[in-house]
Amino acid sequence: MHIELILEYDTQNIRPEGLDFQMFIEKSGQLYAFQEAALMHHKFALIDDRILLTGSFNWTYNSNEENLLILDDTALIHDFQETFARLKDKARRVFRVSRADAKVFAPFPLFENTQFPLAYLRKKVSIGTGVWTVRISIPEMDCISHPATKTGAPERFLKQSLLPFDAHSLLTSYWTAYRIWDETLFDEVFERCKNESISSKGIRDLWCWTRRMKIGDLMFLIEKQAGRLLAVGVAQSDPQRYEGAGFSSCRAVQWLKIIPNGAYQLPEKVSGQMVARYRGSALRVLQDLAESKFDNF
Repeated sequence: MHIELILEYDTQNIRPEGLDFQMFIEKSGQLYAFQEAALMHHKFALIDDRILLTGSFNWTYNSNEENLLILDDTALIHDFQETFARLKDKARRVFRVSRADAKVFAPFPLFENTQFPLAYLRKKVSIGTGVWTVRISIPEMDCISHPATKTGAPERFLKQSLLPFDAHSLLTSYWTAYRIWDETLFDEVFERCKNESISSKGIRDLWCWTRRMKIGDLMFLIEKQAGRLLAVGVAQSDPQRYEGAGFSSCRAVQWLKIIPNGAYQLPEKVSGQMVARYRGSALRVLQDLAESKFDNF
């Protein structure tokens, strides 16, 4: 039996809890990693050049509403054979699966201006999605936006869709050793951090940012001193190495709403930690912002 498989060779597919593609190779399967920057979003299979399976159905466990068509149309099969050959030409053969070689996966890679309706955000909060406050000072935002002149507006900073973290460079040793995020590898570095002269508050912030915060969680970005709300966003990636100055790490964030400085004060008291769970009513905050004069969700 001859089986060839082309896939997006990214950290969504190549991960410890994912499918065992190394076993697929060892059982004589031929694995190819799609190399292009654009997302290879095809979902189809050709069986013995006689049967075509295609549709929205992902070839993994999921509970989505999907469709799958089983066809034997000769002309259609020929078209998909040509598509497969074209994709294969753009791919590289993989003989040893390694997560270190995988592209970093971030949700919504094709939808930079994705809009999240208020009803969707309220549902996320209602089912238990994490909501976090992250403190940052206006001078820090200005410095990141304009490192050369150290001037600029918070709005310019937020357009980066990245939220830097770790001004104390606690994770520099991690990014020096590894180029992708892996919780097991991080735990080893984290144990060393705890043995160094780092405050318990700094350790707690680091743990919340790296391990407790999850992709899809909501972020309330607040002004470091005054506690005023600056923006609301959705975390779109695991921790990543930050390439700019002043911080070691960052997360990709889809900012959904930017609030003029000082225009909205969170109704409940906010933790003094740099990163903390929001213990107030996130539903109330979302409703307040939706009813405000600011840009709508």
